[in-house]
Amino acid sequence: MARDGGSRLTAVCFLASYIWLSCSLQRHSLIDQPRLSSFLLLFISSAAAFIASLFSKWLPGADGRFDSEAVLKQSPLPHRPRRFYVPCIIFLIVFRLEIVHRVMHDFQCSSEGVEAFLPVFLAAYEFFSHRPAQAVSDEPEDMWGNPFEDFKNWIIGSPITLLFSTVLFSYGVFMVGEFTPRSTFFCSALENQSSFIVLIQWLGVFIDAVVMVMFWRVLSWARTTRSRLRMLGGILILTSFGVSITWLATRISQNQEIVGHHPFRRIGSLYFFDVFSTGLLVSSLIISTALWACDSTALEPTAIASFTSGMLASIQNVLLTGTYQQTSSPQPLMVLSVISIGFVIFTYANNMRWIIVLKRVFLMSLLVCIIIFSIIFAAVRSKPLDRHPVDDLVYKSRVEADRWLRHATVSTTLKLAVAEYKDRHQGRNPPPQFDKWFEFAEKRGSIVIDRFDQIEKDILPFWGMKQQQIRDGLERLKGLPDIGIITILDGKAFHNQPPDALQKVVLDEAVSMISTFAEHLPDMSIAINLKERPRVLVPWDDVHRLTMAGSKTRFQLLHRSYKRQENKLANGNPIDASRALLGSTAQPYVSAKRFRQLETLACPPGSAARGGVHWDVRDFCSSCVKPHSEGQFLQDWEMFLDPCHQPDIFNLHDLHTTPHLHELYQDLLPLFSRSKTDSFNDILIPLIRPVNEEPDETQFDKKKDIVFWQGDAKDSQVLTPQSLHGGHRHRLVHFANNATAIDETSMLLGIQVGGKDKFRYEETRVKEANGPLPFEFSFTNLDSCDDANCRLLQREFGFKEQGTALDKRYIMLLDSADGPPPDLLQTLRSNSVPVLSSIFREWYTERLLPWVHFIPIDPRYHALHSTMAYFIGLKNRGLINGRPQLTDGRVEDARWIAEQGRKWANKAIRREDMEVYMFRLLLEWGRVIQEDRDKLGFVL
Repeated sequence: MARDGGSRLTAVCFLASYIWLSCSLQRHSLIDQPRLSSFLLLFISSAAAFIASLFSKWLPGADGRFDSEAVLKQSPLPHRPRRFYVPCIIFLIVFRLEIVHRVMHDFQCSSEGVEAFLPVFLAAYEFFSHRPAQAVSDEPEDMWGNPFEDFKNWIIGSPITLLFSTVLFSYGVFMVGEFTPRSTFFCSALENQSSFIVLIQWLGVFIDAVVMVMFWRVLSWARTTRSRLRMLGGILILTSFGVSITWLATRISQNQEIVGHHPFRRIGSLYFFDVFSTGLLVSSLIISTALWACDSTALEPTAIASFTSGMLASIQNVLLTGTYQQTSSPQPLMVLSVISIGFVIFTYANNMRWIIVLKRVFLMSLLVCIIIFSIIFAAVRSKPLDRHPVDDLVYKSRVEADRWLRHATVSTTLKLAVAEYKDRHQGRNPPPQFDKWFEFAEKRGSIVIDRFDQIEKDILPFWGMKQQQIRDGLERLKGLPDIGIITILDGKAFHNQPPDALQKVVLDEAVSMISTFAEHLPDMSIAINLKERPRVLVPWDDVHRLTMAGSKTRFQLLHRSYKRQENKLANGNPIDASRALLGSTAQPYVSAKRFRQLETLACPPGSAARGGVHWDVRDFCSSCVKPHSEGQFLQDWEMFLDPCHQPDIFNLHDLHTTPHLHELYQDLLPLFSRSKTDSFNDILIPLIRPVNEEPDETQFDKKKDIVFWQGDAKDSQVLTPQSLHGGHRHRLVHFANNATAIDETSMLLGIQVGGKDKFRYEETRVKEANGPLPFEFSFTNLDSCDDANCRLLQREFGFKEQGTALDKRYIMLLDSADGPPPDLLQTLRSNSVPVLSSIFREWYTERLLPWVHFIPIDPRYHALHSTMAYFIGLKNRGLINGRPQLTDGRVEDARWIAEQGRKWANKAIRREDMEVYMFRLLLEWGRVIQEDRDKLGFVL
């Protein structure tokens, strides 16, 4: 490249745009509309190129005549472009984007790092099109020159050296991808064509090289920077029109989700903001790449981009040495050295004395320092662990359980209960009839008196709503299907008699519980969601505004501005006023893609999920699990239930990967539900499931040492490509039964160091890791397999005969597609160990603590083998990584967790505790809906 300041500035813009774009595309809303996004980005880039041409006098080469003899001597022009190059470039870009869309559709089947070989294709082009420079000198050739100097000059200037160095560091960059842990989102051998996806990946990289060479030849023969930018803009805008044709054709050929859909709030604004911001980045990248390539070759910017990506990823791998993400210390050091050595040779072969703004000698010194520091760091960090992390987690959880119980049972008298309530509710008095509730709780033997955080969290936003709005919301719910209405009038409770027999049983049980304390409740009606799936999904901004308005300590400050807004609406129809304030969008059907977008809007600004949809289903998202994990193991259950810091979970659970088939609301409506995730705003209420719980007569020691889960095929009524390969139940069965020879997982294994037991993470084949562990995960089907979904499940996973869970020591508890595990309470009350993997909350969720009442498993299953190996043990169970294992099972810890879960369920999650919770919930709700709620309260 030319060594002037303008060229360096262009290179800096290129590198900054490339790094920023690479980081921002990990989560992006543009991925959900790939063809439309491609059209808009190309259109914005073409407009930016035309605008930049107006200011071309400040850009490199503005006054240069690139066909002059002086320039030709300094930087030879490529071969003159042919006339068909421009239409060929347009066609190849459109075709290349279609390849990208196809790869993205089955991204889990793709190979990481293929793009690292783009510089190799460009170097191969230079190798075959190499034109040796003709020496022009009047001096006679020195016949007695130094042969070593001649050999050195030949090595440096040879195109073979250029090609070799490019292959060397490109291979190093490719190897970086081998260290990236894979997600359990699997590539089906039946439904996907892994070899085909990899083949078109290589085809796409080859097309990239062809397009870059053609672009380079076309733009290099333009006379000035202005003409280059205008040529670039013209090609881009024609390409955008070509992409728009494919987008329109796709839209016409595909059926729409449903006719008459109303738009959801804020999705459009988020998308177009991302389009505009990303368009500016893409424009900067394309323009700077074009100018830089014309000033040197197409190979130089591509090589530097590949080298930068590889170095950053290699350094990150070195920093992870000793963790479950990077189990080997020599391998990342070797790859780091290969990339560094290959690129240094490349700089000599390509005659690059400056690398952007760094001199070559300075870059070499920097690389040597990085390698030395990495060797020292890896040597320090690769030491084995003295203790198993689960040891610490179990101990800390025991302490936390004692602390939680003390915090939940502070009050022993009514006076203390009132004072404690005011302390925990920003000075607000308890609701009327609080003394009756306290007396009721004491008679029922409730161990929890003071800790009802879930009720406060559910009801607080309704303090920010006008009472008429709440009543209007209830009226809307009354006329909808699968909504039960329980009415409390004059101290008696009754319901609206739904036609479905199972739904009637649920409401009968709820009315039976309410009747025990209905005489102390004000008159009211409540709407009960009789479906498993929650249905109120309000944008975070709306909920936050209402929550702030409902907070007692801030209520007076916000009341005036909020009151003005209410007064403006007071003269209109109350329902219209409610819609004007909160909006009104209810959908009878929501696609999985749209549903995931709505869930991101339920997260606060600045959160990882709000930043965009996580599309990378192939790679494990370590940043998603870090906030709630200690190493590989799940530590903070409360934080784990919040999806906003872990956007990858939207691709790894059936709730998110299947369509929402019931009415979904973006308004804050007073709907009570059995369960919900943290994204939803339903009010949790205790509801008894219409199932028969069998008593467990088998003692823990007499149970089979097996980890058991079995699901019914009929529960997978709706299958999408995302749910088949990413659903939490399908991934578990595939992980245990259908793992391929290349699937790997990180396991914490025991080793002997100096006669002492230590632990070290090791990369292990999943098939080999499954061998010693007694996993029994399967699907069963009691009915005939008539529909296509059932047959697909049978081909993919196979069916087994129905088994019995309670005779196994470890029972894996997985969510259904719509709600939490239906047999969670039954397992808690048994003598087995609950192994829970759930994203849902129920009324009692805050009362359960991980590592005390159950074994928590992250639904990504990256710690499944290490966790169960801790309890079951690996000693005398076979070879892993070619050697017998030394780890004894901590059966006593498993037995203790089973006992603690059973005792706690019989003490704090009884029917009596459900009644106490419901009494407290309806007292709080009864006050919120009263016109004079700010004056109501219990005072001693």
